[in-house]
Amino acid sequence: MSKYPISLAFFAWGLAAALQAAAAERDIPYGENVYVNCQYRFAAQFPDNPTIRDITYSVGGRNVPARQFTATKGMDTFVVTIADFTNGPAADEQIVESAAVPLRGRGRILFQFAEDYDPGVPGRQINAALPDGRQLRASVYMADHRLYITEAVAPVGDFIALQFEQSITMVDANGTDLDKNVGTPSRQYVCTR
Repeated sequence: MSKYPISLAFFAWGLAAALQAAAAERDIPYGENVYVNCQYRFAAQFPDNPTIRDITYSVGGRNVPARQFTATKGMDTFVVTIADFTNGPAADEQIVESAAVPLRGRGRILFQFAEDYDPGVPGRQINAALPDGRQLRASVYMADHRLYITEAVAPVGDFIALQFEQSITMVDANGTDLDKNVGTPSRQYVCTR
């Protein structure tokens, strides 16, 4: 009889099952609620189809055209803003930082990271407690002359907001994820918009 409560064979079986599940999950390109827009170069898992509006985005004293994609679920809001810097830098750390400032000002910072999406793609991730007791989950990234800003406002610990926050994906014009997954092919999305 083994001195270990779990046999090595059982452990190996569990590990193999977990690895198979992880591999199967990687093979699924995206779920049912993933909105893909190759013209604006992003994919995100909204709780419902977003409404779209054109706006002017201001950052660091510059005004640029932008498009905003918004979905609501009850009182919760999920927003992706894509600002067009065609006549500016492909990626700029200072623009990203300037775009993060108003997000930080909306509430008490729970945590934040200066986190690149990939090398050469600067970013910020921000999680803040809002005055009304809700939570802001936000990110800012910049790639290929586009500034990507995501905002989810929902109750603390809301799974749909977490899912939305983690789903933001920057893609090229063909729907290929810009994330260079080391050792695995980049995710491929079907361009529907």
